[in-house]
Amino acid sequence: MSGSERVEGLTESVIREMTRKAIKNDAINLSQGYPEYPTAEKVRKAAVEAINEDENQYSITWGKQELREKLSEKLKNFNNIEYDPEMEITITCGASESIMSTMLGLIDSGDEVIIFQPFYENYVPSVRMASGKPVFTTIQNDMSLDHEEIKNTVNENTKMILLNTPHNPTGKVFSKEELEFIRDLCVDNDILAVTDEMYEHIVFEGEHISLASIDDMWERTVTISGFSKAYSVTGWRVGYSAAPKDLMNPIRKVHDYTTVCSPTPFQKAAVQALSLPTDYYQDMVDYYRKARDFVYDKLSECDLEPSLPNGAYYMMASLDNIDMDDIEYTDYLVKEKGVAVVPGSSFFEHGGEDMVRFCFSQKMEDLSEAMDRILK
Repeated sequence: MSGSERVEGLTESVIREMTRKAIKNDAINLSQGYPEYPTAEKVRKAAVEAINEDENQYSITWGKQELREKLSEKLKNFNNIEYDPEMEITITCGASESIMSTMLGLIDSGDEVIIFQPFYENYVPSVRMASGKPVFTTIQNDMSLDHEEIKNTVNENTKMILLNTPHNPTGKVFSKEELEFIRDLCVDNDILAVTDEMYEHIVFEGEHISLASIDDMWERTVTISGFSKAYSVTGWRVGYSAAPKDLMNPIRKVHDYTTVCSPTPFQKAAVQALSLPTDYYQDMVDYYRKARDFVYDKLSECDLEPSLPNGAYYMMASLDNIDMDDIEYTDYLVKEKGVAVVPGSSFFEHGGEDMVRFCFSQKMEDLSEAMDRILK
C-alpha cells in the first residue's frame, strides 16, 4: 500500500469533529479531553520567564538536558524504572508524537500490533501510517481481559502490543496480575510493548504500575507519557518516551526529522512541573474524583447506564435504554441539548454503537449545567 493510500484510508478525528460541533452549536464540550483543572502558577510563571529570558530557539533535538535528567529521577522514583537521560529519554511534541515516532521507528511493513479496544483514536492511524497492521482485542464490559482472545491474536507477524493505563476511554487501571499476563505473552512470543501512561497521576482506585517495571519487560518496552493532562497544559505539546538505547535510536531518528524538538520554553516550564509537591497530585485527584462521582450519579438518574472509571477522566455510558445509536444520540445531544460527547464507535474497529463517552475534566459549573440539560 502506498503512502497516499494509507492517508486516504484514514478517517477524520471524531473527537475534534465533536469539538467543532460544540462550537457551532454553542454547546458544553464534554467530548475532547482538555482539562480545566488550573495550571499551577509556578509552572505558568516558568514558561513566561523562559520566553522573557529569550529561550525561544531550538533545544537539543532529544530535549533539554535538565528536563531529561529530571524525568530520569521521576521515572525511577514514581515508575520504578531506570533510564539513562542521555541516551534513553527523548522529549517529544506531546505523547501523540511519541506514539507516532515509535511506530514509524520500530514497525516494518506487515508487522502486526495488538490494540485493546475501545482505544484512543490516534493508535490505529499511527500503526497504519507506519505500514503496520492493527489487530484488536476487546476489554470486556466488566473491565476484565479475555486471556484466550488475547493469546489468539498472536502469530508470527506480531511485533508489539500497545497498552494504555489508566485507559482512555474506559478509565480501566491495569492490575499487576494483568500486566504480568501481558509480560508472559511478550516474553514467550518475543513481542515488544509500547505503553501510553499519560493518565498515570489520575488514579481513583487501584495503583498505577508501569509495565517496564515488571520483571523481564524493561528491555522490550517503550514507556510514553507527557505533561498535558496532569499539569493542564495540553496546548504546550510536551511529551516523552523512554526506552533502552537499541529501541530509542530509531525512535529518535523519526523524531529528529519530523518535529526537530519540543517547544523550548515549555520544556523549561516542565522542569518546574516535575518539582511540584505531592499535595498537588492529591488535590488534583480529589478534584477529578468529585467530578467523576457527580457525573456518574447524574447519568445514573436518566436512561443512560454509566460505568464508574478507576482512572483518567472519561466515562463510558451505555445506550441500551435509548432508542438511538451512538451517532444519532450524540448528534441529538449537541444540537438539541447543547452538550457534546463522543460516539462509542469511534473507539472501536467494529462495534461501540451502543455507547458514548463523557469527559469530566471540565469545571464543576459546566458539568452541572451539562447534566441539567441532559436530565431535562
